[in-house]
Amino acid sequence: MGGSRISAEVLLVFAVGIACLSSLASAASNTTDEPCQGAKLQDASQAEAESVLKSCSPEQKAKFLLESNNLSNETLVVLVFTTLNASLENLNSFFGSFVAGAAKRNLTALSMDVRDRLLNLTLTALVPQFNLLNDEGVQQWLQVYLPLLLPSANSQTFEVIPRNITCSSYQHIVKGFDNIISQLSGKQTQLVFNFSLDYLTGQLSSGLSCVDAGNVTDDRRWLEVNFGRFRFQASFMDFLRFNVNFKGVKVADLLSFTQLSQLAAIPSQLNGTQDVIKIMTFINASNFSRFFDLLEFEIKTRSTNHTQEVKSAFLQAVFDRGGLTAASDEEVLLWLRVQLRPLLVDLSPALVTSLATLGEGRRCNTTEEMIKLLDSLQTTFSSNTKTEIFGNIVRFLQGPTPLKCYSGGSFYLFLKNTFLSFGFPDVSTLISLLPPTRKSELLNSFNASELSQFLSEPGAIGNGSDVCDLFSLYNHTAAFLETEDVPDDVRRTILPCVWPLALSSSSRSEVNFWFDLRLKNYLRFLTPDLISATAVQNASCLAFEKLVSVMGNNFTYNSSEFGREDVYSSIRSYLSAGSGVRCYDPRDPELNSTSWFFNYIGSFITFITLDDLTSFVNTSQIEVFLEDRFNLDLFSNVAIPSNVTSFYIKQVFTFNPTFSPLRFPGIFLCSSDVPSMSYSSLDENNTLIILDRLGLFCNGTNNPEIAATLASNIKTLTLEIFRALGKASSGLSISQITSVSPSVLFSALSTLSSVTDWAQDQARTIIERLLTSDFKIDSAAALKSLGSLVTGLASELLDKINPADLLSIPTSSDFISNILSAPKILQLTFVNKIISLFKDPLTLLLSVPDRLALEIPPSLLAFPEGSVDIKIINAKLWTPDQAVLVFKNLAAAVFEADLLSPFVLQGFTCTSVQKMTPDKVTGLIRAVRPRLGLPKVVLKESQLTCMYNLVRNSLTENFLDYPSDMLLFFETQNIQKDSCRSYFSALGVADFSVASGILRKGPQLFTEATTCLGITGLSLNRDAVGVLGNMVCTLDRSYIENSDPFILEKLKACKDLSDGQVAAIETLLLSGKTVYGNSMSWSEQTLESLGTLPLHLSRNVWGRFQTTAKRNFLKTFMPNLRKLKTQKIKLKNLFRQIIPIVAKRAAGCTEGNISQVIISDPAFPFGYDETQFDLCLDIPVLRDNLNNICQNVDDDGFQKVILKKLSLAYPSGVPDQAVQMLGSVSRVATLEDISKWSITKVDTLSALFSADDGSWETEKSKEIIERYLRTSGNSLGPTELTIIGSNLCSLDASRLKTISPLSILTAQPANVASCSTEQKTVLYETSSNAFLVYRASFVDYYNLMKPYLGGAPLGDVVFLSTQNINMDVDVFRSLQLDVIRNLTVRNVQLLMGDQLRDLKLFENDTVVRTWANLQFQSDLDTLGIGLISNRTEPTTVAPIQATTAAAAFPQPSVFLAALLPAVLLQRRA
Repeated sequence: MGGSRISAEVLLVFAVGIACLSSLASAASNTTDEPCQGAKLQDASQAEAESVLKSCSPEQKAKFLLESNNLSNETLVVLVFTTLNASLENLNSFFGSFVAGAAKRNLTALSMDVRDRLLNLTLTALVPQFNLLNDEGVQQWLQVYLPLLLPSANSQTFEVIPRNITCSSYQHIVKGFDNIISQLSGKQTQLVFNFSLDYLTGQLSSGLSCVDAGNVTDDRRWLEVNFGRFRFQASFMDFLRFNVNFKGVKVADLLSFTQLSQLAAIPSQLNGTQDVIKIMTFINASNFSRFFDLLEFEIKTRSTNHTQEVKSAFLQAVFDRGGLTAASDEEVLLWLRVQLRPLLVDLSPALVTSLATLGEGRRCNTTEEMIKLLDSLQTTFSSNTKTEIFGNIVRFLQGPTPLKCYSGGSFYLFLKNTFLSFGFPDVSTLISLLPPTRKSELLNSFNASELSQFLSEPGAIGNGSDVCDLFSLYNHTAAFLETEDVPDDVRRTILPCVWPLALSSSSRSEVNFWFDLRLKNYLRFLTPDLISATAVQNASCLAFEKLVSVMGNNFTYNSSEFGREDVYSSIRSYLSAGSGVRCYDPRDPELNSTSWFFNYIGSFITFITLDDLTSFVNTSQIEVFLEDRFNLDLFSNVAIPSNVTSFYIKQVFTFNPTFSPLRFPGIFLCSSDVPSMSYSSLDENNTLIILDRLGLFCNGTNNPEIAATLASNIKTLTLEIFRALGKASSGLSISQITSVSPSVLFSALSTLSSVTDWAQDQARTIIERLLTSDFKIDSAAALKSLGSLVTGLASELLDKINPADLLSIPTSSDFISNILSAPKILQLTFVNKIISLFKDPLTLLLSVPDRLALEIPPSLLAFPEGSVDIKIINAKLWTPDQAVLVFKNLAAAVFEADLLSPFVLQGFTCTSVQKMTPDKVTGLIRAVRPRLGLPKVVLKESQLTCMYNLVRNSLTENFLDYPSDMLLFFETQNIQKDSCRSYFSALGVADFSVASGILRKGPQLFTEATTCLGITGLSLNRDAVGVLGNMVCTLDRSYIENSDPFILEKLKACKDLSDGQVAAIETLLLSGKTVYGNSMSWSEQTLESLGTLPLHLSRNVWGRFQTTAKRNFLKTFMPNLRKLKTQKIKLKNLFRQIIPIVAKRAAGCTEGNISQVIISDPAFPFGYDETQFDLCLDIPVLRDNLNNICQNVDDDGFQKVILKKLSLAYPSGVPDQAVQMLGSVSRVATLEDISKWSITKVDTLSALFSADDGSWETEKSKEIIERYLRTSGNSLGPTELTIIGSNLCSLDASRLKTISPLSILTAQPANVASCSTEQKTVLYETSSNAFLVYRASFVDYYNLMKPYLGGAPLGDVVFLSTQNINMDVDVFRSLQLDVIRNLTVRNVQLLMGDQLRDLKLFENDTVVRTWANLQFQSDLDTLGIGLISNRTEPTTVAPIQATTAAAAFPQPSVFLAALLPAVLLQRRA
């Protein structure tokens, strides 16, 4: 019933509505719609009403529903809707009108039933046509037409919505529901969210769903359009499910609390601190606990791990806003154990301090729990974090109540339990933890083992001074050092701390404990500072003694930062401190040992200097230590400076002249400072003991004085004695030698032949004694068996040996060395014997020993160019005359100039290089430059000017590329100013004496040097002296006196010094301003330091030295001078300066009889004046030691004494053997003396004309030669000519005419410059015949003839000018003056060739000036060298004169041509 009533009512309403609608429609369309007229619907049935409604338009129907209360009538609504044609168009029209009308009526809600029914009907009609809707259509429906109905949505609503709609359509749907979300129930909200999940799941592709929709521009937009406010139903993982690239932080303001916690738990979502800050901005501080609970849960559940930065940001947020500082201990621990634990993993070092702040002021157990919590996570912490935790623990312990949690016991264990795995305090930190008043208490709570563990902790040792502070308070240091084994770096640090304790220990037992036990494993870590003078200066004597012992005997220096010399430096400082001998006290049992040097210097004695020694112990204190056995052994080290050992030995004998050398260590016996008299008291047995030790330690003795002393102790000479004597056999006197039977000498020959320093008379006597037995010198074997005795062999014995038998000898280097030490005549004889066997030059060169090639006559070296291997030539020693002849072989040879020997290079002349290319010549000149480690190539002035002339146009300013002596001849005006210093520096090593005095090169170059170096006045500073070098040898007295004392060092290199220069040197020395100090302090060492200068000094300086110093110095100085073959005139002058001015007058010998021992003293005859020498020298001693006396005596007066006594010794005439021994003594002989000499043997002639002994006066040399020639069989053969040399000029021309061409041909060339014109003419004629056979190679002929060209006639000289010989200016000036006057300009130009420019260089020479002034200037100008003549040019044209014609050169005689082959076979008669 009720339903019918409703239907009637509905119909009525519909009727009314339709009528109204009809009216409205009619009015609107101005048409009439009959069915919709209300009048007709009033009586209509329900069916008729439905029919009428169907005829109404959708708009009319919508308006109808909005009339009155129609919308509250569900039946009416259904009726209206069911009559609606459900096309999409009609639906759009209906809802469009409905929504518009509802808005006008402010209709915001419908009854739930109507709304439910209407939504259901709408969707039923719409869904089938949903596919016809585009995105805008869906938006129109869901957001415009249906919002009034959507609150009625249910599960069926979402089921009917198709899932194949576009994302935009879907998003419009979501938006529609989002717009009315406030009207939805929770269930409906979940339904919408479920619909979203369902739809988005269907759209999911590659982790993205509806991300690419046109209206999605970023994560915020994506979240809003796809979820709207239904997002709160989602988990954060839902968002990531549909958008793998979703970044929640960007939309944190859109997320829920739970979603934020979920977001925070995902590491990939958080890129850093700012992301965390953004999240935490939306978390209220009151919710922190819940948030971090959720975060902790999420992290634990997902097993995720954030970056340190992210976790740090979360922690910082807690520290900043979490209010934990005000929380209770329990709450703080809870936070740390639970909520924050995941965030503490990989804790940032920057947050440690903030975290530590939470523990401030809390209970000890709370702080301990916090540290334990962190310790449980320490494996995740970085080293920096651990360091920060460590630092905060330190700060916790330091205050404000220091060590408040320490309750006693081992402080080490307390710290271990506090720091746990966060390290352990280093020493410095530990010290800082100790309250000042408790340091000792806390440190000594460590037992030795704990201290060892503590110090062994990695990094425990930081500041060494803190370690020292620790040990300064620690009471168990000794136990620690004795028992604990710690790492090396710990030992290295501890040592400086305990080192002063060791050094200050004052009892020997304590010292031994320190060095032998406690520091045994520490000493290798000693540093330069610890052994420095400062560190050990205050050491106790016992500790210092032990230190010296340990460092000398037990310390390994390989890996230390200092060496033994550094230790010695500290020893020197220690022992030099204070006055007197430090650490020696004869009253103290611990310090009264006389082994002082052994105890306090020990093995470091090798570093001691003489100044050190005298500073440790002065001469008044040293006596007590000298003879101590340990000290003697100590000073016997061969590495000790010789002057120290020398001083020690001298001091021994100074304080105890009777000290026996038997007490010396063996090596001491090798010293020349052991006085020979100390051996004189030995009996024969002890002498043999000494000899044995000399052989063992010194390889015998080389001291002739000691050898003579030891030999004099021997009474009977046997084979065993000779073997024991060994080298000392050279000390035997002639009388001793003659007392030995020949058989014993023969048995001892192997020993005697190995003695290297036989005097000639000793060796001769032995040979003579041997020859009285069956021993014969008739073979090479017998000759070689003589060994060093060959020096006493007579040349006639050598001459008797078959030449062929001698060919095996040149391979014996020992024999060659021995014969080179023998008289010159033996070398000459030996080479002549070899030469006599060969005609072929190559075989000859190969057969003559390299070191004896000097004796080959130059004529035999004129072999064809290129016929001899340059290697053979380069291996031999040559004289300059020989080198000139072999040099031409370089022209065709391929060689490296720098590898040529100095002996070959000295053959460079303009003649010898004329066939060489310019490059080869330049290379040879460069090879002559000074080179380190190679002897200087000695060249004459003419060779140097030749070199300069050849390269003058291609010179560079690399002056070191040229021979230093050649630089003397550079044209300095062409040297650039900025290069002048380099030039003078290179010139500084030149020999200025090479240049002729007439050139005044020294003064000239010095003037130019002063300009270059800016020298003004007479004073030269050190730099200028250094640059000038050898040029200082040319300076006069005023410069030397006023220059830097360094000039003395340069003057040492001067070959000669003038009287003025010597006076200047002495002025400098006596000024006390040199390195040699005040003359009051001068000693033997001073003399040694002066180098060669003592040779030139006057008695003004020599008188400042004590006699002993002079004697000791002369013992080495004189042998060195003799070895250098110092000019006899200089030796004579030296002796005059060192002996007293006034001879002692005495009735007898007061200086001691001269014996063989005294004569053997190298300083002999120092100490004797002429009178004493005469009185103290007995004739038998003179005869027995004639050779040694003559070799050592240089003074004219002394030498005259020798000659006087010699005439007394040999009243019937002095025999050849004695004359051969005279040496330089012979030069003071009178003609009367000479008349008493026997000069029958060539050996005597050779000995008398030794150039080393000085020059002869003409009459004397003539007498000697004539006396020799008076002996039957003697003549001026090649050997004699070689021996006599320049002394040929003392013979009459008639005698010279007796010389055969063959003798000239096979002799060494002679210097005949001192000969008269007549003599030169004779010698020229003979030599021109001799060498004419070489005219095929005119260069060879010229080189052989050069010495004799002073006698050449004009025609021959003119002929030479046509042969391209490049005559040097020296040879030119040696020509006869008459010849020179008649040479034309053209003649001279052709003669001199490449040497022509030397005429300008020597234009001030008398000969050159004479010739130039004879020429017309116009003719000289053709030379182009700037030579000036004072001859007036003719005013009229003179008749043309023919050039001086060259004479026809003489042809070799038939006799000479036939005789030439015999040259190589000639032997001295």
